[in-house]
Amino acid sequence: MPIPVAFMQLSSCWGCHQSLLNAHLGLLPILPELDIVYWPAVVDFKHESLEKREDGSIVVGFIEGVARTKQDTANIKLMRKKCAIIVAIGACACYGSVKGLANLFDKEDLINRKFKEVESITDEDPQEPTVNVPGIEDYIINVKEIVDVDVFIPGCPPTTENIIAAISYLLTLVGEGPESLDKNKTVCDNCKLFDKGCFLDQGKLCYGPITAAGCDLMCPHNGEICYGCFKPTNKPSEKAKQLQELLHNIEVLDNESAANLQHFLDLYLGVANITNFYFRGDLLQRLAYEPDSFVVKEIETDKGPKLVLDTSTTGNKILDNIIGYSLYLLKNDPLFKFSSKTVCSTCEREVVDKVPTDLKRDYEGLPTMDKCFLEQGYICLGPVTQAGCGTICPNKANAPCLGCYGPPVGIEDQGSKFISTLGSLCADKDPKEIMRVIKDPAGLFNRFTLADSILGHRYHDKMEDN
Repeated sequence: MPIPVAFMQLSSCWGCHQSLLNAHLGLLPILPELDIVYWPAVVDFKHESLEKREDGSIVVGFIEGVARTKQDTANIKLMRKKCAIIVAIGACACYGSVKGLANLFDKEDLINRKFKEVESITDEDPQEPTVNVPGIEDYIINVKEIVDVDVFIPGCPPTTENIIAAISYLLTLVGEGPESLDKNKTVCDNCKLFDKGCFLDQGKLCYGPITAAGCDLMCPHNGEICYGCFKPTNKPSEKAKQLQELLHNIEVLDNESAANLQHFLDLYLGVANITNFYFRGDLLQRLAYEPDSFVVKEIETDKGPKLVLDTSTTGNKILDNIIGYSLYLLKNDPLFKFSSKTVCSTCEREVVDKVPTDLKRDYEGLPTMDKCFLEQGYICLGPVTQAGCGTICPNKANAPCLGCYGPPVGIEDQGSKFISTLGSLCADKDPKEIMRVIKDPAGLFNRFTLADSILGHRYHDKMEDN
């Protein structure tokens, strides 16, 4: 049965939607799975039709653009109300993008420049238009600060492949699964080892008691534990408590048990393992990006009180406690790693030490195709930008990375991190010479992320001055 989806365009260039349409014939396998109920640029559904829909009845809502106008803000709230899953697609919706640079200025200065001072104006008494146009917000505020966002697909625009991969993944989450899936049984129900030679009886973690039945492979029959790839069951086996007790015996993870738990959670929770977008429902991604966003709670066990992360993933007490304790162990384990590559890791250019010889503006000279941009003196944000774009600009366009995919895991502010990086690379250079080349630090280092940075807004500065 097709999944109801909606696409909302805020103040934007529509480039992200165009990137999706660029899939051309690649859309054919996906479109039959989608029931597009709102996409004003493509399908003739009126705004009131979206308003009339039952709250939460749309499974996935895609939001592109920024909240520049009052109408944008209202549409963001409307989409959150009508959609079960909200996807921020593109640098605008994720970080504010280039439009976020408007936060460097006061709103009235922007309005005067746009409608009253720009050189192309011919009216004798130019004024801001107020008829049949929405009011303008005081500053650009990120979508995630207005409503909760579940999925972030960065890029300006995201590549077609990134968008298709994200949609395909989301379809697997809301789909019905294989025909053989039986959520009212477990792997244990069909396991030959249940009464004799069970891995749990040997003290080994096996997740068959909490995994839905229907798997034809039956890994335990071949000497391998069940890692839970058929996802949660509705009725855990009687051995689920045995699994829980084995887990509670673990206080500190070793290499083997850490790898075991992470592999289990990967399969059992159906996580994306796609690092070019962030899905908050992917609990391992969330553990890496926002570890402090989890609530820690105490539960009573046969081993005494235990701390778990409160996830309420399945609604089943035993299952949620097993998942919560597994995540808690990983959260406090230095061995827990989550892949977070940067653009540099996929760049084909030769790198020696990234130390610039002489800093240059983009128009000065012509960079070669084989050597690192930074070593040639051109500012490139590849070291502080998460991978996923395919390194299109440096590898194919002979252009430095501008940072449109945002910062990788662990970097709060992309611009500040790059300033620190550049400072260390140019430690032997005259700061005045560096400032001669860098005319617009905020626009260069936070080109796509200023509205999501620690720099704040000119509006707030003005309020403090008053």
